Parts: sequence; structure tokens; C-alpha cells
Amino acid sequence: MEDKFKTGNPIWVYYTNIDTGENLVVPQLLRGFMGEEYSVKKKQFDGYQFVKSEGELTGKFDDQPHSIHVYYRNKNWGEVESIEMYLHLDAVTAVYDMPNGMQVGTPFPDDIVLKAFHRVATKSGEFWYEIGSDQWVKYDKMTIVDNPFKTEDEDFQSKLADNMAVIPMKKTKAVIDYLPGRSIDAFNKPYGDKVGEIKDGQEITITGKMSDNDEIIWYKVGNGMFITGNYVKLEDQDGD
Repeated sequence: MEDKFKTGNPIWVYYTNIDTGENLVVPQLLRGFMGEEYSVKKKQFDGYQFVKSEGELTGKFDDQPHSIHVYYRNKNWGEVESIEMYLHLDAVTAVYDMPNGMQVGTPFPDDIVLKAFHRVATKSGEFWYEIGSDQWVKYDKMTIVDNPFKTEDEDFQSKLADNMAVIPMKKTKAVIDYLPGRSIDAFNKPYGDKVGEIKDGQEITITGKMSDNDEIIWYKVGNGMFITGNYVKLEDQDGD
């Protein structure tokens, strides 16, 4: 049988939000015969702008595996940076699922420090900081500060260090109560490095608790990971 009657390897096409990794539409599968031409369009999506593509947008089907990624970004987003910064809140601060998005959870109290991982500068001149998975705060009534755990300011360090010991707890079952289909971040220590994610609705076992001056509660879960208490729903304690 001639090659033109043989089916080439299918090609997967992904249209993706470059900043969140979410697919804007269901991934598409292209099929064709060996040597048959294909063409992938740069689709238009409301509220998004094209950024770049990876893989050949045009070509011919062959016997090799291929995938094509077409990336987009929120059209109101300008600069996006990966950062490691600390924000001191000067007022009660609301949390959103994305810049200019929907408010989620309980606002953070004033006079605490949050660690930020990404910064978005919008085309309207606003700055937004990602402090966790799908958790953003707008830069307003807050100050960028040095890592409070490395500062030489003894008064500031002393305040943050109060009640920072992890208190062992009886094994306590809990459930992540966040947003359907979303996850919260887990860290190697309070205000530390992200080491994983825990999905909404997932059951966890808490073995320790740390209170940052009774303002932010951290729970020790699983194999030594830490999560903030904002989206934790406690259940009954084990008897052991």
C-alpha cells in the first residue's frame, strides 16, 4: 500500500493560558494521511491576546509524534514576573482568584507579612501579587519589605518570632474548602518554599499548628508540609 493511504501520526493542539497553564478550549486532535498538509489557526479568545506558539503551525502528517502549543495571556496584563518578595500589609486586604477577579476566602488582617511568588503589571497601571495558587492581592496599602526571617531589625524580628513554634496536635482530620477544581499551595515551612499543592475537597490529617501572633494560622500536614488555615475545614479529632 502506498504511503498516501497510510494514516500519519495524530497531532495534539493545545490553546493555553501561558500564566496559569489552563487550557482555553479542549485540546484538539488533528488526523490525516501521510504527506497530507495540516494548518493550525491562531484562534481568537475574548479577553486574551496571542503570545507565542511552540511547534510547527503548518506542515505535513508523518510517522513522528507531534504536539503544538499556542499560548495566550490576559489582554489587560502587561508584564508578568516570577519573584520572591515579601509584602507588609498596612490595612485589611482582600484576596482574589486572579487580578481583577473574584474575591475569595477571608481578607488578611493588617500588620502581617505575606510572601509573593508572581507579580503582574496591568496595562491600566495596577500591580498584583500572587501569594498562593489562585490567590492574588492588589498592591494597595502595603509595603515591600525584606525577608522578615533574615532581617537585622530586632524589634520587627522579635514580633514575628512570637508564638512561631509549631505546637504538636492530636491527629486531626480536615478538608480543603477552597474553590471547585482549584488547589492551595503547600510549603516546606511557614513562609517557606512551595513544595506541592492540595486540591479542593481533599481530606488531610493535621499534626501541628503554628500561630503567627494570632493573625495567620499555619497547619502541619502530611509528610511535613505546611498550609495556611484560610481554606481548612476541621473535622473530628482521632482518639489516639
